[in-house]
Amino acid sequence: MKQFTSLLLVALLALVAIPAFAGEEKCAPKDETNGLPPGHYRLIAKAADNFLSTAPGGNRSIYAETLMDGIDDPTLNDELGDFFLLDIRLPADFAKDTVPGAINIPMADLAKTDNLAKLPTDKPILVICHTGHTASISNAVLGVLGYDAWTLRFGMMGWRTMTKTKVWSPKYSQDIYGAGYPVQKAPL
Repeated sequence: MKQFTSLLLVALLALVAIPAFAGEEKCAPKDETNGLPPGHYRLIAKAADNFLSTAPGGNRSIYAETLMDGIDDPTLNDELGDFFLLDIRLPADFAKDTVPGAINIPMADLAKTDNLAKLPTDKPILVICHTGHTASISNAVLGVLGYDAWTLRFGMMGWRTMTKTKVWSPKYSQDIYGAGYPVQKAPL
């Protein structure tokens, strides 16, 4: 009887599990109508190549210290006033604190036509987020769209008051100390 119960339990599990696994194929169906025709990808690839290959030193991030050190090299965008400041965090986070002079366009709304129209094409854009990660993603999108975009390295975490935060990666860890630069509160 014990053996029969075990077999019955295994059969029941198989009856439940097999249909569940069968449905997995349809979790992410291909939708051919949403893609661009193949010729358009060449234009995007060319814009991406231009943006990535012209990054000084191989990246498009800038430290808060560089922006606030008071050493202005007229041949470089190296001071805060050289940039259009774009904070891509949620409005509630933006309202708590941001770099003085920044405007807020949340990352999810950044590529909307009305919001892109707010961005300058004749001035570099400094993209600001919490840690620099989502700013880097937005930076790449803006770069492919033809904007001169840069990321505030370590985002607001590296800008605001001196706070020690441990940042981990698979290979190493690094202590990040906020620079303690001024912040402003923005209205909701």
